[in-house]
Amino acid sequence: MRTRLKNELDTRLSTRLIKGVYAITPERSAVWTPDAIVDCVAAALDGGVRLFQCRQKNWDQAELIEFAGQLDALCEKYDAALILNDVPSVEFSKFEGGAVAGVHLGRTDEAIAQARSRLGSKWLVGASCYNQFELAEQAVRDGASYVAFGAMYPSSTKPNAVRAELELFARASNLGVPTVAIGGITIERVPDLITAGANAVAVVNGLFGVEPDAEQVCGVAQQWVDAVNGCSQVNQAES
Repeated sequence: MRTRLKNELDTRLSTRLIKGVYAITPERSAVWTPDAIVDCVAAALDGGVRLFQCRQKNWDQAELIEFAGQLDALCEKYDAALILNDVPSVEFSKFEGGAVAGVHLGRTDEAIAQARSRLGSKWLVGASCYNQFELAEQAVRDGASYVAFGAMYPSSTKPNAVRAELELFARASNLGVPTVAIGGITIERVPDLITAGANAVAVVNGLFGVEPDAEQVCGVAQQWVDAVNGCSQVNQAES
């Protein structure tokens, strides 16, 4: 009974949060300074995006947690959700009560089952499943709250990533968790992904561009939100 209740709570939380536009932060560079990333996340929030992932590779752990704290405080003001990448589950107590909703794990990160054991039912655990349905099945068995497939299209962020097929979303519809599409997604490709069954579409460069420009990000964010919401409403009306 306790396990079933935990699963139901986690499913309700993931269904509520993992939907629509899933914005992933640009990685730090000479152009994308931490301040620039924060400014453009604020602009995306102004544009209506309500789901973000802090994805910053190869940072000092303390520095990354401090930066995640800045995004946490910012997202909380907008009642938006923030997923952390590359932050160990043992650190999540620092973000209790804020906008941080969970962790996203890839193939070389912490094991899903371990993260779930440490985080309990109040935090989400997302899993990258690349182009493999079997990985998604195992991830859900291990406690994943949502699964991500991709790259759906050629991606400048991960040019060597394996390609995933649209059919994965239909197959994953029986897993009982939301699905996320990632990799090379443009606004024009949103209808195909939502129709295929994706609950959320992840975007980096298509939202934030190649250089920081907060005003432009705000306008583009509105276009992404409108595109995804429009497709979702059409699908609901037809079902």
